[in-house]
Amino acid sequence: MIPAHLETERLTLRPFRDNDANAVFDYWRSDPGWERHNASVPHDFSLGDAKDFVARMCARDRAKQPHWALIHNGVVSGVVSLSFEQDHGIAVIGYGVHGNIRGRGLTAEAASTVIAAAFTHIAQLQRVRAHTSADNLPSMRVLEKLGFSHEGTLRKNVLVKGAFVDDVVYGLLRHEWRHR
Repeated sequence: MIPAHLETERLTLRPFRDNDANAVFDYWRSDPGWERHNASVPHDFSLGDAKDFVARMCARDRAKQPHWALIHNGVVSGVVSLSFEQDHGIAVIGYGVHGNIRGRGLTAEAASTVIAAAFTHIAQLQRVRAHTSADNLPSMRVLEKLGFSHEGTLRKNVLVKGAFVDDVVYGLLRHEWRHR
């Protein structure tokens, strides 16, 4: 299993805690309109929605769906999560970071740390996949920075806030990670 606590030079990654909801709510409010990229967060989200999110994260089975609160300067400032498929042969990664600290490479730093830990601790893991909406250019840049390849665009594939959006799929294979 991947360690629950990971460290980088600038970040601590740890499981969410029940008392993280206020920080999550602040993170969500830090970038007006960001939720347009996320089908699981309501358009008019509330503190209650943040509490529900944290409760869902805390209830996840870490063996199948590990997650990490991204801690920057002592504050929850984002999330990185994995969901395993195909008997842990494939992982789907998701991430997000507080609007006030975007553009500093922290998302890539956190995601890179999680990917490295996944390939190190899950011997059967062969592939990490990511999905993003076609208009989420910053997310695509993060994935490309990490060495992911654009594998295709599924047109009008995901329902987000009442509209179907294009789903851009990226992939990274174990041997590509080793050779980057």
